Amino acid sequence: MEIWNLLIFAASFALLWKGADFLVKGASGIAKVAGMGTFFAGFIVVAFGTSVPEFVVCLVAVIEGSSDIAVGNMVGSNIANVGLIFGLTVLISPIVISRKAWKEQKLPLLFLMLITFATYGLSRTGFSLGRGEGALLFLLLGVLLFLPYGKSTEENETFTASQEGSGWKLLLYVVSGSVLLAGSAHFLVSSAVEIATQIGISELFIGVTAIALGTSLPELAASLVAAWRKEQSIVVGNIIGSNFFNLGYLGLVALIRPVDVNPKMFGTSSEFTFFILLTVLFVLLIGKTQIGKNRIGKKKGALLLVVYATFLYFISGSLS
Repeated sequence: MEIWNLLIFAASFALLWKGADFLVKGASGIAKVAGMGTFFAGFIVVAFGTSVPEFVVCLVAVIEGSSDIAVGNMVGSNIANVGLIFGLTVLISPIVISRKAWKEQKLPLLFLMLITFATYGLSRTGFSLGRGEGALLFLLLGVLLFLPYGKSTEENETFTASQEGSGWKLLLYVVSGSVLLAGSAHFLVSSAVEIATQIGISELFIGVTAIALGTSLPELAASLVAAWRKEQSIVVGNIIGSNFFNLGYLGLVALIRPVDVNPKMFGTSSEFTFFILLTVLFVLLIGKTQIGKNRIGKKKGALLLVVYATFLYFISGSLS
């Protein structure tokens, strides 16, 4: 049985990487054909695909009465997206953000800050997210998605369908990539959850760590593949969009069924504190590229990883 589990684990990693490659390739092609820019491809197409596992886990957890797993998964995934995934991606391949790219990113970054603080405030009020609060969070997602974005400001982005592949083929890449990501992430995380449960770790800790990391694997794979393919705007767009989708989806779940929020998630060294800290740090790092160097280098990636490691250290004692 152990050999069988190892084979499943290895196969899941291979499928995860292949799914990410399909998703990034399809999203990049659609963006270039439509003239929407690779940032918006990452922000909307890739982020939507990679956020599906978080939404499914959150919805199922709430329906089954495990609000700790639901909220821990969504907020923990956002922490992992910035601290672990963006930090690791930058450490491997530094991100360069031009002034033209910044013009596309600044409004989504502003909305990300808005929905982050809204989630914190609404969750702390009564330690629950009711249908009213859920509707507000989901509305913020809808507003951002339907803003009148213009054509790409990136240079050399005039492509035709024949150059990048047919529209149906690109759409097939996106759909198949999303399905592979969701399925492979499920198999990777299921074993970790079972082991953690058997040794008596709390649901909230599992949600914050094992499940959050597992459902963030699609974002990790997509970001690493995008960096490898030199699609750096997709990396930034994927992180912003994934975090926004996660919180918007949390609102949708609360709209379907109210969600209780564990008071342990608040405090000086708690999950919500690191959630806000890493979001603000991420926005500042992106914004700082327009003041000084337009590059987020390896030192900044290492800093994000240190913050994420610090987060794991603190919660290991407070939630387990």
